[in-house]
Amino acid sequence: MHAERIPTLRRSGPALALAALAACASLALAAVPAAAQAPSHEAIDYPRLPEFEIPSPERVVLDNGLVVMLLEDHELPLVDAIALVRTGGRWEPADRLGLAELTGEVLRAGGTEEMSADELDDWLENQAASIESSITTELGLARMSSLAEDFPTVLGVFADVLRRPAFAADRLEVARTRIETGIARQNDQPLGILFREIADLVYGADSPYARNPTYESVGAIDRDDLVAWHRRWFHPERVILGLVGDFDREEALALVRKEFGDWARGPEIDAPDAGWKQSPAPGIYHVPKGDVTQSNIAMGHLGIRQDDASYYAVEVMNNVLSGSASSRLFSEVRTRQGLAYAVSGSVGAEYDHPGLTLLWMTTKTDSTAAGIEALLAEARGMTARPPTDQEVAKAKESILNSFVFNFDSPAKILRQQLTYEYYGYPLDRMERYRAGIEAVTPEEVRRAAAEHLHPDRFSILVVGPSEGLDRPLSEFGEVQVVDITIPEPAAPEIEAGDEELARGAELIGRAVEAMGGAEAIDGVRAMELEMTMEMAGPGGAMEIPVRTVVAPPDRVRNEMTLPFGEMVVALDGEGGGWAKSPQGVNDLPGSQLQELRRALDRNVVVLLQARDEAGFTAAAIGSGEVAGTAVEQVRVRHDEVDAVLAIDPESGNILAISYRGAGPGGAPAEIEMRFSDFREVDGLSMPHSTDRIVDGERQGGGTLQTARINPEIDPAEFARPESADGAPAGER
Repeated sequence: MHAERIPTLRRSGPALALAALAACASLALAAVPAAAQAPSHEAIDYPRLPEFEIPSPERVVLDNGLVVMLLEDHELPLVDAIALVRTGGRWEPADRLGLAELTGEVLRAGGTEEMSADELDDWLENQAASIESSITTELGLARMSSLAEDFPTVLGVFADVLRRPAFAADRLEVARTRIETGIARQNDQPLGILFREIADLVYGADSPYARNPTYESVGAIDRDDLVAWHRRWFHPERVILGLVGDFDREEALALVRKEFGDWARGPEIDAPDAGWKQSPAPGIYHVPKGDVTQSNIAMGHLGIRQDDASYYAVEVMNNVLSGSASSRLFSEVRTRQGLAYAVSGSVGAEYDHPGLTLLWMTTKTDSTAAGIEALLAEARGMTARPPTDQEVAKAKESILNSFVFNFDSPAKILRQQLTYEYYGYPLDRMERYRAGIEAVTPEEVRRAAAEHLHPDRFSILVVGPSEGLDRPLSEFGEVQVVDITIPEPAAPEIEAGDEELARGAELIGRAVEAMGGAEAIDGVRAMELEMTMEMAGPGGAMEIPVRTVVAPPDRVRNEMTLPFGEMVVALDGEGGGWAKSPQGVNDLPGSQLQELRRALDRNVVVLLQARDEAGFTAAAIGSGEVAGTAVEQVRVRHDEVDAVLAIDPESGNILAISYRGAGPGGAPAEIEMRFSDFREVDGLSMPHSTDRIVDGERQGGGTLQTARINPEIDPAEFARPESADGAPAGER
């Protein structure tokens, strides 16, 4: 279709505007006689979408097996390269989960044999170029972008990154910390928990499509593992290289042969099967999460592969179910019933393994059961109330109208073609997709719904509060509680003989006497401390007033006066914890609750009070130094506490306690709390100055202003308030 040329109107000002409006109105009225005008938009006969051609990249295979795909685009003086590598996290050994991700990140971040990591960063910045790398569950990916005039030089560096990475040890540690930070926070967001755990239920905990790295698996990875992974998987016959942009075909191929042509083929690799659970696990599963005020619901089972014969019919069915604001889930569950903040659903389809069929929603806690029923009703309704001819026609129209936007740039076309090449799909699949959707009949959609959507096989998962539900979850079956505790790395056992244990007990006794004696320590029922903490802020270090109330063994309250208002965190003594800020009051998420409990147990007074309890172990592990003072180190284990006390053998003062805990961002770090300026307070010798050392660097400290031992403490100090201002519900 081509628009007719409109003659230039040689007028100006109001006359031009009026003339143009009049002309448009006359043309519009003349084009459609009154008797022929459509009574509504539904009666309009839309013309068939015009045909369009999708440019195809040229495919070339080098002698060493490297596949090159080229797509010229001279609109801008830029060149992009994308390399797909046949590797992926699904082939990681179970004790090294996270290895592929670390390799993919440090491949680029760790520099090359020719350039250090810092030199590579600076060089790319000066070239206005970029190189990135990553490895996902299914594939390795590297990208580069540069000005056309710099393409030859940048491609050479890109080849070095792929072929000759240095895997700098310091950059490995940065990447490890990032992953560990993610592990520490993996239970903070309910939707993150929802999608992670429903995949676990559907694919199985041992499937690479559901498993996740742990502190222990990530901590076990060293640089040699990255080098070995690269040596195993990165070879030219496993690489597909795509080029798109402003280049000459012959010159680009010559450059590719220069940089990659001498790369030797690798050995044959027998990749292990990346399996999944074959049988469904129907039932109702619950992740109790009391620090949120809504329920997050998911239900699903295995989906299909994209080469399934019914794939196009499933695509149309998915659109009927959840493809737009007029889809069944949106219009019924969200709009008419008002049950969902968000709702979606589809039969999942992946390239080389079954996708995840998933229906999910977020809803108020007191509409949880109603939400589950609504999702089940719509899933059953796809068969009980099959998609109508009109629904199918609208769904096909929606898919076809948006189809072109998937391929509206050469870069998008190339990326899709690389994907087809990687998974072994026909390279003309884009053209086939449109024809496949157009050919789908209403009966095929109904059959696809009956064959691929099975509510009776659903694993139903709820992430949210245990209290306040409209009806018990047990109405849907026996409730199975899902444990989402983040496993800590196994602490090494104390290898100590009788001599080390005896010396450890002796040093603990020395510390007890230095602090004021057993009677004074064991008599502590409460402590109220007011101090000033030094914290790093946007404008530099700032001093924060802090009030801490400790009631051993299981209650604590910390109040901090921050620039934006007061922040309070507390343990209630009944297994729970809460936080209050100007934004409101919430239960502490699991990771923060656990860390606050450990912090209380590491309090020196609380720790020494437990010295005679079963399971308390102290062993001398050698000498050391704290701020120039010679110390003896005692490793203490009790419940979840695993720490090292640095004790001055002369004075008996505990000069430091070291442990692995939550550092900046929540990632595990080596933390040392150093104590000095000991003064007597109500019969106890207490340090009045503290320094916090994180991974060898000082990260702040504190100064004790006043302390009271065994003051009268109101139990309400530890009880969870109902609102940010502490007022009970109904009085706000």
